[in-house]
Amino acid sequence: MKTFVLLTAILSILPAAPLVARAEEIAVVVSGKAQEAAESYRAGGKAYVDAKRVGALYGGQVYWYPVSGRVQLSLRGRALQLVVGSDKATAGDRELRMGDPVIVRASRAFVPLSLLTGSEFAAWSGHQTRFDERTKTLVVEKTGTVGAPSAFSYKGRTRISLALSPGAAYRASARGTGGVDLVVDYGVAEGDEKVSLEDGVVESYALKQEAKLVRLSVRFADAGQRWRASELADPRRAVLDVYAPGASLPEEVPADAAVASAAPSAPKPAVAPKAPPPVRAEAPKRRRLIVIDPGHGGKDPGATGLRGTREKDVNLAAALELARVLRERGDFDVLLTREEDVFLPLSERSELANAKNADLFVSLHCNAAFNKRENGFEVYSVSETASDPEAEALAASENAVLELEGKDPQGEMAKMILLAMTKTEMINESVALSALSAKAIGKRVDIASRGAKQAAFYVLRGTHAPAILVEMAFVSHAKDEAKLTSRRFRRAMAEGVAAGIADYARREGWLE
Repeated sequence: MKTFVLLTAILSILPAAPLVARAEEIAVVVSGKAQEAAESYRAGGKAYVDAKRVGALYGGQVYWYPVSGRVQLSLRGRALQLVVGSDKATAGDRELRMGDPVIVRASRAFVPLSLLTGSEFAAWSGHQTRFDERTKTLVVEKTGTVGAPSAFSYKGRTRISLALSPGAAYRASARGTGGVDLVVDYGVAEGDEKVSLEDGVVESYALKQEAKLVRLSVRFADAGQRWRASELADPRRAVLDVYAPGASLPEEVPADAAVASAAPSAPKPAVAPKAPPPVRAEAPKRRRLIVIDPGHGGKDPGATGLRGTREKDVNLAAALELARVLRERGDFDVLLTREEDVFLPLSERSELANAKNADLFVSLHCNAAFNKRENGFEVYSVSETASDPEAEALAASENAVLELEGKDPQGEMAKMILLAMTKTEMINESVALSALSAKAIGKRVDIASRGAKQAAFYVLRGTHAPAILVEMAFVSHAKDEAKLTSRRFRRAMAEGVAAGIADYARREGWLE
């Protein structure tokens, strides 16, 4: 008792202890690429990052002055001033609210994550920053006035669109007879990109950030092809339409504006125009319905990554991006099996597609393996026998969700095999769709292609339309998991899947 009283008296005269701080590491992903983990401190429930590392993340420089307690972040000729103990930062005559003050630990300055993830810092830095508290992952992605290009191939024409922010000015000019450039002066691109399209009209296109401008270079499949530039709204896009040799141009395209590079020619004698031949009215083509299925959801999280990334979350984000890309094309109707984090039985997914008379069914997933070196994407179609042991194991893993539905996986698969045997044509068409999609995706994403494969996926067997299942990457692979958390990677994946769908649709005569 005396010891307790003495201890209490001693504690009563000691100064209050500072907020407990502890060091930890957080994963860092910049523009879809995994970086070295960053040292972080957590004090009073708030997360902080080493100021020096912040400079590297955003491509700038950080200057730390311990005596004055001042931190300066310099980025593209601008400076942000911070002071230890203050929860405000200044950029010129502007003041940014940080939410939490700068702190010092082990003679180093640490800035609060609340600064980096705030909208004011995003506007100043030109980067969107997100911190996933559950997975302890910091995701940094560049924003700009120029978005990523999208390519849409049609019969005799290819359209390449470039998202632009309001006020961004652009100009288009021929690049000899072999291509065309679209330039955005003083534009800022989210990132460089190059795609070998090879669709018979456009050989390739590339987006590159240059000094004081962004350049979209389009290379023709044949010299002297005609083109035109125009603009679309909601969202705002600059558009380049390139026409195959011999293809007819829409009437609203002036002939002189549609020629990439034409030398002056001698005047020709006037000729009386011939009466146009009668035009036979044709029934408009039926719009095809694409059903997009974000795998897993709700109580079924799917695979979980090394950092805790949940497959169900990535699948939904990628599905929403794919829906956006397809709707931007304007050629298809689009329906998602789920648009939020809910559990949906496998049978209900295919039944929804069948009830709506879907023309194509695309299920999006993330892969996982015990071997942490396995990586890349693959595209599956349905088959009674798997193309390899790994495909068989993957199908068994994906079909295991049947147990959450209170069903016997083996019994349900037996029913599906009998059903699939009566749909040989659908199976063959699914194989064609998976091959086209794998090829198109491979041109757009920066991870390895594992090709088009076959396996007995339950969700594909119950669908009456050609159906594929895309394993976008491995959450069990560190670099793949980092890419899956990136909006830029998911957009590239969606562009690839959409291109595969369009290639199949053109083959079937659905698109002009």
